[in-house]
Amino acid sequence: MPAKKKQPVFGQLTLTGEMALDWLKDGSEIVAQTIKFGPIGAFPEYNVPEWAQDRCKVIVVIEHVDGYSNPLLVTQNGVIRNLERLCADWEANGANCSVEGNPARSVIEFDADEPKLSFSRDSSKGKFAPYEVKVE
Repeated sequence: MPAKKKQPVFGQLTLTGEMALDWLKDGSEIVAQTIKFGPIGAFPEYNVPEWAQDRCKVIVVIEHVDGYSNPLLVTQNGVIRNLERLCADWEANGANCSVEGNPARSVIEFDADEPKLSFSRDSSKGKFAPYEVKVE
């Protein structure tokens, strides 16, 4: 039997003891340490909302480089496609990528030159306007 992953002593936990996530919203910015793609079951350490289980086949969790900020949860398919394209480019340029866990999740880690990701949408196009993903 595999050892249970150690929960952090510090960091924001939910009442159930899982790691809290910030939801993607207009104006979100994050400097990415790791970006993880997978089904909801691949993220047992995080408090993923129940509604996402019915709506999302794949989610993305972006962990912040400083380690003290909550990771960012991405459930929007358009943003996930953009992030996947960016990760494919980073992998082609030598980024550290792996597959871990069961169910499997794909992980890209940045040891240096961590990307700053900004997410915005044109509010004049309504509340369902697609997000733009910008990388610095």
